[in-house]
Amino acid sequence: MAAQLQLQIITLLWGCTAILGRQISIQAIPLVWYRLLIVVGVLVIYVPARGIPLRIPARAAARYALVGAFIGLHWLCFYGAIKVAGIATAVLSLSTVTFFTALIEPLVFRRRVAPAELAIGVIVVIAAALLIEVELHATAFGLALGLGSALLAAIFGVLNGKLAHDERPERLMLYELSAALLVVSAFVPFQLVVPSSADLGWLAILAVACTVIPQVWIIYVLRTLSPFTVAVT
Repeated sequence: MAAQLQLQIITLLWGCTAILGRQISIQAIPLVWYRLLIVVGVLVIYVPARGIPLRIPARAAARYALVGAFIGLHWLCFYGAIKVAGIATAVLSLSTVTFFTALIEPLVFRRRVAPAELAIGVIVVIAAALLIEVELHATAFGLALGLGSALLAAIFGVLNGKLAHDERPERLMLYELSAALLVVSAFVPFQLVVPSSADLGWLAILAVACTVIPQVWIIYVLRTLSPFTVAVT
């Protein structure tokens, strides 16, 4: 019950990220970069303050960095979809994460594909496709960014479900999001801008309330609930 309640709060906080992404005036790449810069800065202070050692084995750091790369690319696609096609298209496309998770989770956890999970995923895809086609008339590029963000979200969500039982959530997020920052930094020189004071305020809210808190909490949730349950929610 505690995990389910926590997941509902996380879902609400994550739901705000799309609205904030539209509210912040800078483009997707610098938006994600500044978000990650703030998040990593907060975690660098927070993790040692909790008495959690920063050092981990090199092999573990490499695994976390790989997941972090998927997170960084996911955010680039998601906020790219928001800027190109709008909030509704981005969020509806992201809902197909249910379908992708139903396929990827069995591979990572080495079990058979559950027909019920796959059926739910297919229903979500059909419903999202109908809404996007009938109501939104999204461009092919905007839709591709949205679907790409869903696929990447499924990959890192399932991988985190595997890692959740082996690592402290705060330290895991620090390593993953530091790697995400490095990945996004490769794109920044082409679009780096100085955000306005208003944008900085929204970025701070996005980074702390909608990233640090839910990203750490979701690792605790994944110790109890499956990645598919999280994806459906």
